[in-house]
Amino acid sequence: MKKQTEMLMNELLGFAEKMLGEHGEFHPFGGYLKPSGAVVHVGVQSNRESETAQQKIDVMVESFKQLAAQKKAIAFGVVADVKLPQADGGKGDAIKFLLEHQGGYCAEVFFRYEVDDGDVEITDTIAQQGEPLFFTTTH
Repeated sequence: MKKQTEMLMNELLGFAEKMLGEHGEFHPFGGYLKPSGAVVHVGVQSNRESETAQQKIDVMVESFKQLAAQKKAIAFGVVADVKLPQADGGKGDAIKFLLEHQGGYCAEVFFRYEVDDGDVEITDTIAQQGEPLFFTTTH
């Protein structure tokens, strides 16, 4: 189950790095792993310019909860461009993943990064236990 979740994360990380290299940022997006093993990428369409990143994440989380309840996915990943505190007191850029597998694996992973002339360099990785969001009603 961890291996499947990491495969999903790596696929989504590639897209995040592509967007950072081309645009210097990205809007929240996600993806899920179908029972067949296929990865589905998910974005949130917004008609409102004022919609925040958190509002987009909330829409995606609700959609993913429905997919989990319908047993149409075995793992989910939600990805956001965030700022993390640094040792010098400032804030640095990071790609944040919320990852969850139906088998109970749940993690938050942060990839600190720097962008230099379109090249994205991952400078540090931080992983910690996550809180279940999607499969809470199916256990």
